Amino acid sequence: MNIRTRGISYHFNLHQNNPDLPNLLLLHGFLGSGNIFNHLIPALKTFSNPITIDLLGHGDTEGAELHYRFSTNEQVLDLSKLISEQINGPVFLYGYSMGARLALQLSIRKPELLQGLILESGTFGIESETERQARQALDAARADLIMGNFEDFLEDWKNKPLFQTSLSDEKLALIHQIQENQNPIWIANSLLAFGTGSMPYVRKEIANLKCSTKLIVGELDAKFVQINQTMNREIPDCSLSIIESSNHRVHLEQPEKSIQVIKEFITNHLLP
Repeated sequence: MNIRTRGISYHFNLHQNNPDLPNLLLLHGFLGSGNIFNHLIPALKTFSNPITIDLLGHGDTEGAELHYRFSTNEQVLDLSKLISEQINGPVFLYGYSMGARLALQLSIRKPELLQGLILESGTFGIESETERQARQALDAARADLIMGNFEDFLEDWKNKPLFQTSLSDEKLALIHQIQENQNPIWIANSLLAFGTGSMPYVRKEIANLKCSTKLIVGELDAKFVQINQTMNREIPDCSLSIIESSNHRVHLEQPEKSIQVIKEFITNHLLP
């Protein structure tokens, strides 16, 4: 279904509404959509009410012509309004990559909306101002490529080292379909306003997270293993699962193990 929130039509899918089960909201990554979680939904429905959403400017959710609308503050306001108005009670919030960054920002600003936080391949941002500026420049160059030749950008993107793992032809076809159907203007704006170099750096803030947190990362994703080990040490109520034989896209590369980790975390953190 489509829900209009703060002037944007968001595509939102409540896959099940069992009042005896907790709600689990899943946030996809950059260039993705809620459909990327379709292979997980049947198993998730056995212990939760899975909810998928196409994030701003992705999939079937509208975007904006001005990139400021994709900023952290704007997207947190959108998401918090959707959770408050469309979901009954606090949620378990799961985010992958870009979705993990948004989920972390929401958990810091609106902790009352969360029952638990699950971050797959997430980060607290870039500390060094020099590195932040370099990343912003890189994302600006990528945005130019997106606008100039989206097909070439997608070809470069899929060849990034963190995506070099073996996936079934069916999953690869789904990824390509989702990516090719994106709106280049909105994708470029998302990168400009909510890339890693543009999002607020929140390493200090994670020390005050109020909700229980589970971190998930693939063992082959060396950079993010290091980041998540740091996060695990600094978030108060936190645990880390490093998934064997997986790179950045753990939910696609090791779905059974992902389901097991999610189920154990939710089961152990249900409200009394």
